[in-house]
Amino acid sequence: MAKDVELRGWTAMIYVADSRDVAGAVRRSQRLHWTPKDGQAEAESWASELGHEIVWQSVDDLTLIGRMPGHFIVVASILLPKGVRRAAPGKKGSQAQRASPA
Repeated sequence: MAKDVELRGWTAMIYVADSRDVAGAVRRSQRLHWTPKDGQAEAESWASELGHEIVWQSVDDLTLIGRMPGHFIVVASILLPKGVRRAAPGKKGSQAQRASPA
């Protein structure tokens, strides 16, 4: 019997450093990425808009931390839901689909 593959997505989030007023990310991925490199690329585009480069550090296999003046970035992995996608509450019609990295 083949083992089910656990599909993961990657998200990037940017936070303001040294600020007690900010409780969450000031910018985050609107769509999950299939690879950490894609999450890093999105974060690097944000850094470019701010005129900075990111210095990356790997925390573990599922988390990268990036630092730049005034901000830090987290690129993290999350497991995708198991099974068939269900329609959101209040949505009409069936939207049953399986996640695919294609």
